[in-house]
Amino acid sequence: MIKTILWDIDGTLLDFGKSEEYGIRKCFEVFGLGECTDEMLLRYSKINRKYWERLERNEIIKQQVLTERFIEFFKLENIDFNDIDKFNDEYQMRLGDKYFFCNNGLETVTVLKGKYKQYAVTNGTFVAQSRKLNQSGLIDIFDDVFISDKIGFEKPSIEFFD
Repeated sequence: MIKTILWDIDGTLLDFGKSEEYGIRKCFEVFGLGECTDEMLLRYSKINRKYWERLERNEIIKQQVLTERFIEFFKLENIDFNDIDKFNDEYQMRLGDKYFFCNNGLETVTVLKGKYKQYAVTNGTFVAQSRKLNQSGLIDIFDDVFISDKIGFEKPSIEFFD
């Protein structure tokens, strides 16, 4: 009998692609980098996904994801911007500015509240995920939240789930 449900946040309950698009475009605006076109967003998204997949395979650490994806993207787009840490910090904040639910995401967790223990489990950064969970109201639905930044291990490692 099912007693507990572990929910990933990005791509399961919240539409990460829409948050990513908003976050990148807002950062381009904040730093005066010009227009971030749809084509640029597609290229960034592909680069970003590649780095997160490498993290999940334990090939790199999260800090490398957070910086090297932008280094690669800016080089590919011939954008002269070197303060990668500052860009990433802004991006983490902007990811949490707006949230977009996946189809039936909110309805599903709301219907299950009280019937099952529900927990958020995520590799997203603490800044972005805590902002998304608070802004969306999901924080009030979950019994608890487990963010890899606070746990010290990334999903899907056994240490994360232990």
